[in-house]
Amino acid sequence: MKTLIERLMAYWFALWHLRQTPLRDASKSERAAWIRDHSGQFAARWFAVGAGLWLLFMTPFVSFWPIAVVGLFGLVMGMWHISWQIVAQKQAGPPPIEPPVEFRDVKPSSKDHDADAH
Repeated sequence: MKTLIERLMAYWFALWHLRQTPLRDASKSERAAWIRDHSGQFAARWFAVGAGLWLLFMTPFVSFWPIAVVGLFGLVMGMWHISWQIVAQKQAGPPPIEPPVEFRDVKPSSKDHDADAH
């Protein structure tokens, strides 16, 4: 069972995942591909907390300076994760794109055409 601290670290930091077993033993390109694919989620979490706390601090009712500091820290952590994602994409290349799927040609049957006419 994971402890609360481990769960919080896993939720907020991409670096925590890179130090765990499957990714710790992976090659540099596999780690870069994982960062490219997952850092956006961590950045979004940090940006949301940072912007929310900063906007809360900017209201005339809340002037508690630690909220502003934590908000700025959240914005900086979001920028760090996005920068890390950009660097990892340069190392791993763009994500693979699946080929387009062929759709079957659907022709209306005579029953459908008669039902639309009435």
